Amino acid sequence: MESFEHRRERFSGNPDEFMSTLIISISNFFIPELCKAKESGLEDLLILGIHSVVETLSENIFRKKGLAGVRFYLENFVDGKEDGFKFSEIAKELNAWRNIIAHQFLSKLGHFLVSDSTLKVGFKKDGDRIFFNPNLYFDYFESAFSSSPKSLRSIYDYRDLMSQADMMNTKEKFLKKFKDR
Repeated sequence: MESFEHRRERFSGNPDEFMSTLIISISNFFIPELCKAKESGLEDLLILGIHSVVETLSENIFRKKGLAGVRFYLENFVDGKEDGFKFSEIAKELNAWRNIIAHQFLSKLGHFLVSDSTLKVGFKKDGDRIFFNPNLYFDYFESAFSSSPKSLRSIYDYRDLMSQADMMNTKEKFLKKFKDR
């Protein structure tokens, strides 16, 4: 394993070093665990894991936090082109649902956001209820880490959304957190 000192030095150069390392590490180590959660029908763990990656990348690369960061990430790296696959349309509910799973478990939202893995689309609104297919959500999420994403862009296209100055500022903020934690 790379030493902390060596990694810190490597991250101090080109911003792509830390950004690509973060993305590739998630792709190689975390995504396979999420695949196992999906295969095992562990929907709550799948939602928690997806949300963890979404927030990690939106905060540490794009410097967007909370619901705004989740919506940004979904719009760019998860949303499909067809209705029922534009997950950013339900970003508020997905963000709230993750918080319920992580911190409360039982809630009013659990009666209105209905998990349905047989649904042929990612989600469908029906009155005040949203039927949601966590497996299709994961498929669209995961595809951003591949060479043929179902979404608007691949996560490896992050440079298209940032100026060089943004990348340098992001690197400095990340390095401070990296060194302090």
